[in-house]
Amino acid sequence: MTSIHVRPTFDLATQAEKNRQRQEIADDVAQFLRSGGKVQKLGNSPIDRSTTTRREVVEGGHRSRTKQGARA
Repeated sequence: MTSIHVRPTFDLATQAEKNRQRQEIADDVAQFLRSGGKVQKLGNSPIDRSTTTRREVVEGGHRSRTKQGARA
């Protein structure tokens, strides 16, 4: 589907506005890096299924964020 088939709505940003925002963010990040800032890139960490069951993942399991013995 191309933009010719899409009805424009008044509350959405135009493509030009999106491009301007992308460029503004890229400029901000570049300035941050030039000034010595560091960006930490996060990824998804796969679950080690050999030691954790699906139920433990859903319920929080032994690697829960709560302290041992604590209840939610």
